[in-house]
Amino acid sequence: MGRREGREDPVRLSRLASQAGVTVKGVDPELPLIIRVDSRETQKGEGFVALHGAKVDGHRFIPDVLAKGASLIVCEAGSYRDEWSSLYPQCAFVLTPERCEYGLASLASAYLRSLEHLRETIAITGSVGKTSAKNDTKALLEDYFKLHAAGGNYNTLIGCAVTVLAAPADTEIMLLEMGANHHGEIAAMVNYLPPTIAAITEVAPAHLESFASLEGVLQAKSEILASKNLRCAVINGDNGMLCKRAEELRLPEVIRFGRRGEVLFARERLSWEKDHFTVRAILTGLDGLSFNLSLPLAGVHQLYPLCCAIAIAGRAGLSSREIAASLPKCRNSAGRGEIRLSESGAAILDECYNASPAAVKASLAAMDSADIPGRRFLILGEMLELGTASVSEHGRIFERALHVSDLLYLFGEEWKNVEGTADYYYDSIDALIEAVDGTRPGEGDVILVKGSRGNHLERVVRALEL
Repeated sequence: MGRREGREDPVRLSRLASQAGVTVKGVDPELPLIIRVDSRETQKGEGFVALHGAKVDGHRFIPDVLAKGASLIVCEAGSYRDEWSSLYPQCAFVLTPERCEYGLASLASAYLRSLEHLRETIAITGSVGKTSAKNDTKALLEDYFKLHAAGGNYNTLIGCAVTVLAAPADTEIMLLEMGANHHGEIAAMVNYLPPTIAAITEVAPAHLESFASLEGVLQAKSEILASKNLRCAVINGDNGMLCKRAEELRLPEVIRFGRRGEVLFARERLSWEKDHFTVRAILTGLDGLSFNLSLPLAGVHQLYPLCCAIAIAGRAGLSSREIAASLPKCRNSAGRGEIRLSESGAAILDECYNASPAAVKASLAAMDSADIPGRRFLILGEMLELGTASVSEHGRIFERALHVSDLLYLFGEEWKNVEGTADYYYDSIDALIEAVDGTRPGEGDVILVKGSRGNHLERVVRALEL
């Protein structure tokens, strides 16, 4: 499974423009291109796409990024000024007939089709675990293929487009993450950037404010399975709704992972070892071979995104032996289960990036089941975008948290609506940090920090590390 070598004929922007329905003025750069969506982050020699945000129009900042030496501007045709090309002859201008995200997505679509060595376009979605599955897939495949993956949380249409346009011309595996909080968002991504392998990590209550019900979540996530290029779907085999939907769609190939399916985990157990969790299990790969797993994961629930990645890697051609050799590279990242140590020796479980009901329940189960020698601290932010289900879902989490914790701290407006939370609620992060510090966490204590990104609980993690 060797990598292909050799210099490719360069793909230039003008070659893609006619296919994408956009106009290019000025210089004609080669791809790949580094394009930013934030003018403050755009550096000399990089591109900038002027998006219409909810509060700010990115076109306002075009003069600023030009002055910094931007090499590419993507803007709406009606906002382009002729003098820009004469004042900045080193810059290419892409003029879109409609909103910039659609013009950029069209360019990305054309570039994806031009990649001569591309074997697979892999896209991953799910209510929980999609970023972990993406990171694990990257870790398993990157030593065997020329792989290009989405960075950070680039899981929107614009994020996926920017990712594709930054891919080297000799890319063999394109790895994308697709998120959504409204119907049709994943469908748009799939339309522009159709995956050959589409994975769904889980369907669970999340973004109910938009999706209204679990069936609505299922419909939104299932949009990824409508890819015109789909060869294989990788799905959570323990989710009955999802498996039934896959059967109804009559997909060309389905690989299931979990306790049921073609890629399996069994005899899983979680332990606390001095300053971190360790998950042990027996895994069975797509080729039917079983192997032992021992990794510092934040709970047995993280076997699901890991097995999703193993299924994808197996479908891409890796043997279970090759996968097992790469497993030590699969690690928790900041905000998603990474363990940090405070100067006093307390372990901080950093889960501050995301908090759906399913994700919080899984983290609480890990804290409850492991043999932690000291105290269990729970710092829980609110779960956002749950709509009418918010009070009941927060209430269930509160009851469970009371059972699991030695010390409980709640932050976020949604907790105020739950009966009995007043004694545990803090209306500012500073007050919360002061309260936790007052208990003097030390060696043997474990502090779970879990909340939606909008709670900014990373401030708590940073403060507790000191």
